[in-house]
Amino acid sequence: MHASAPLKFIFVVLLALSVGGKVIAGNQSLRGVEQAMQNTEKGQVIAFLYRQGFQMDATGIEMEDVFLPVVAGDCHLVAVLAAPQGWHRDITHRVALPEDQIFFVVGAKVYQDQPAWGPWIYHYWRVLNLYVGRKLLARPVLGIVATPECDLRDMPWQEIAELS
Repeated sequence: MHASAPLKFIFVVLLALSVGGKVIAGNQSLRGVEQAMQNTEKGQVIAFLYRQGFQMDATGIEMEDVFLPVVAGDCHLVAVLAAPQGWHRDITHRVALPEDQIFFVVGAKVYQDQPAWGPWIYHYWRVLNLYVGRKLLARPVLGIVATPECDLRDMPWQEIAELS
């Protein structure tokens, strides 16, 4: 069976319009998905820190919803919502004073340095799933910079291992 030239032309035009619209709309919705993921994680991390007795520190630094300065008594802590790709690893170390504690929390585990592959793979798997309509739990990567007065050994980090 052979299709006529006008039929082929109509098919190509419809295909181009269909794919082009999906590419444009998909790009916009992907940005929206990433923004919504970050805002949800920030709110839930702040709620977690509040439950642990911390309050927002008005004198601390806050940059583009990445740094969350909190205080509880003499303990000053900056929770860094670190990108799973590792973009905030060096910045986290730079905001610390030499005597400060620095560590990363990923999936309820505490690391001295930010793990690279696991968070990166899960992040893009989650984005892909959100893009097609499935919502997976968030696994935030937190960089923690805390003053020596902070006793963070008993913090229930497992509560933020997987946020909804």
